[in-house]
Amino acid sequence: MSQCRRACAKDVNAVVHPVPVSFDYVLILEWLGEGDAPTGAQLHEFLQTIGFRSSLVVCRSWEDIEQALIAARNAADGNGIPIVHMETHGANPWVGELDAGVGFGPDLDSAPVWAGLGPLLAPLNVRAGFRLLVVSAACWGSGVIAAIHAGDHRAPFACAVGLRTEVTEGRLRAAMRELYRRLRDGTPLVECVACAQRELGAGEELRLEVIVELAMRMLATLYHRRRVPLIGLLRWRRNTRKVWNAWFPPHLQVQVPAYRFENIDPV
Repeated sequence: MSQCRRACAKDVNAVVHPVPVSFDYVLILEWLGEGDAPTGAQLHEFLQTIGFRSSLVVCRSWEDIEQALIAARNAADGNGIPIVHMETHGANPWVGELDAGVGFGPDLDSAPVWAGLGPLLAPLNVRAGFRLLVVSAACWGSGVIAAIHAGDHRAPFACAVGLRTEVTEGRLRAAMRELYRRLRDGTPLVECVACAQRELGAGEELRLEVIVELAMRMLATLYHRRRVPLIGLLRWRRNTRKVWNAWFPPHLQVQVPAYRFENIDPV
């Protein structure tokens, strides 16, 4: 193990979950404003230098994002499964009206919300065998976790990497390059994120979001788990299983133990 990998491994505090991800190339969706540096194009050029296949789509609207994700799903037989990389801007979730959702894009005053990606990512994740990886290269990019919804569609990804903070452009560029260097080398995802984190500045945080952990947190919020009489516990299990099965179909739970409903502690 290299010195960098040893150092990064020491920084990993998250529990490693056996939720698999797989990918054949990086699909970069660059949605930036006029005057912004073309950071998506720059990442695309960098990936070519390290032998990581990538495709760049320069988006000018939400419709371009929709079309690119639909096209990626439809072309999966020929092109393979992408890492969906969002190169854009994200709104601060702690400012403004949270009921309206947290938006992303070049114009944050009229931006679509991260939750809107759910119906687009879910079919691609299904096509990927529930192994889709999403990377949000944006301030507050972890807002992509809102794409899970509450059982309205299949899970939108297996894992997502995003920022829980604001970040400077230079630091973000360095972190993304390190992330993809490690992914290209076959480094475990949790270590890739730890290495990328080391490229960020003080107070800047990159986070790995694992879908089963996110789903458990969601269910704990939707259906409060307490020590209740048996009838209440049975109702809790019935309601939560329904949502869980909507995210993760029963056949997937049989194939991949990490997705089993029985992993949830019912008390």
